Amino acid sequence: MKTIKSIFGLLFLLTGLTFLSIPPYYEWQQGKELRALEKALNLLTEESTDDIDLSEIENLSFSEEQLKKVLELEIPSIDLKQKVLAETTEENLKVALTQLKKNQIPGKGNFVIVGHRGYRGDRHFRHLPSVAAGEKVYLHTKKQTYVYEVTDLEVIKPTDVEILNDTENKNEITMITCTVTGLERVAVKGELIKMIAK
Repeated sequence: MKTIKSIFGLLFLLTGLTFLSIPPYYEWQQGKELRALEKALNLLTEESTDDIDLSEIENLSFSEEQLKKVLELEIPSIDLKQKVLAETTEENLKVALTQLKKNQIPGKGNFVIVGHRGYRGDRHFRHLPSVAAGEKVYLHTKKQTYVYEVTDLEVIKPTDVEILNDTENKNEITMITCTVTGLERVAVKGELIKMIAK
């Protein structure tokens, strides 16, 4: 009887350790993909595109065309500076923030960015709920920086899709992530206040 209890105890312990190791493993894997993405983007920025062989970069799952569409989002108040991929897919969301609407143009209409809340650390939109009205958000492209001022933060239902719509005569940014429970969404909106040429 004592041996059976010991075996069950050991099995429960091993099962618990397995479950505890899953989030760190995914973060480690995503970190490799993110480092590959950043390395490829640096190569595209620094060198002539004729000389680049992206196939030599391990763990890179993006084409050169996809990489040329990558933007960067910066929110100084929460120390966030992250890549924004052009398409929202489950794979892309694991690595970075993503644009939700197709064919969005920075500085025009309602530019929507989504991201996971993240398990730990500062990756993704973990600290997005801490952003307050009046704080600045910077969306960087290769040629310009779009500066937005945060106007509103609200918790919405996943079905409240009207938040994605353009507002007449307004150029906005909307950033969305999950609440801690995952049952609702945190949406932070900002209005475009200026554009800075690089």
